[in-house]
Amino acid sequence: PLAAANAALPWPDQPHLLLWQALTTLREHRGDGHLASLLQHELLGLPALVLTAAAGTTSAEWLQRARGWSPEEWAAAGDALTDRGLVSGEELTAEGRAVRAAVEDDTDRLAQGPWAALGDAGCDRLAELLGPVRHAIVAIGDWPAHNPIGVPEPA
Repeated sequence: PLAAANAALPWPDQPHLLLWQALTTLREHRGDGHLASLLQHELLGLPALVLTAAAGTTSAEWLQRARGWSPEEWAAAGDALTDRGLVSGEELTAEGRAVRAAVEDDTDRLAQGPWAALGDAGCDRLAELLGPVRHAIVAIGDWPAHNPIGVPEPA
């Protein structure tokens, strides 16, 4: 829904704004699929964040602070995930790892359409063009190493 809403907006004439809207639409397309997968696994909202933190991809402290959850709310979500057998303490169980892998696999599968349409050469060119932008953002030094967006170092 968010990708469709962004795609339906008038496309700007200015190149930088056109790029911004295109990347926003692409990001929201992936996000829509991710939310659909989380919903399928009954992990919307705070439980999804606690599961992400337990997987070690994002700092629990950073996520809790950035999203405004109280320690009590965070703990209650952790208890609920423990009751479901997905976490033990602050770590994923085998079942939790399987559910998280299923969510990520579904997300990747649902996100493939635009990338397939772009093709390998188009994806490589886009990465080449956006590499300097990414490096400039990271060089500012205010980008958390473990963030929910997941901007890894290029290979």
